[in-house]
Amino acid sequence: MTTATRAAATTAPWTTSARVALPRPRALTVPPVLRGRAARLGTPLRFVGAGLTGNATHALVFLLLVRFVPVPVAAVNVVAVVLSTAVTNELHRRFTFRGGASTAWFKGHGVGGAAALTGLVLSTTALTLWHHLVPGASGASGLVVVYGVTGTVGLVNFLVLRRVLRAPATARS
Repeated sequence: MTTATRAAATTAPWTTSARVALPRPRALTVPPVLRGRAARLGTPLRFVGAGLTGNATHALVFLLLVRFVPVPVAAVNVVAVVLSTAVTNELHRRFTFRGGASTAWFKGHGVGGAAALTGLVLSTTALTLWHHLVPGASGASGLVVVYGVTGTVGLVNFLVLRRVLRAPATARS
């Protein structure tokens, strides 16, 4: 066995030598026909992702405070809504509508905060009513009530934010 043959035989199969060129994988591209549809679908999917992140933040704060802090559930909901709203609004501003650099912080958080305030009033009212109707209801059942109300408010919020936070259109030549 020659030295070149021995070297080739001991080379691992996943490595490449200077003599063998592996083809480069092609980049995944969206066909032109689907580009508009994909872009329209991307925004609602990013909105849902940001909303789920906000809901996870809300659930974590809500359940921890209900468990460890002896305050009324309405106060717990207020704290959870404030923290999750800040997280969600920033995600919407930067990622969902991609207006982070072109949209002022106050504008993004102002519109999102107004929707959150509406959601807070409605969800706290529903939560208080729920605990009045079902004394001793669990924190998890309260979350279901809150999410039912905030889901509805979220749909309206999406329509408003889509108009307000959309990145400016670039000029076409």
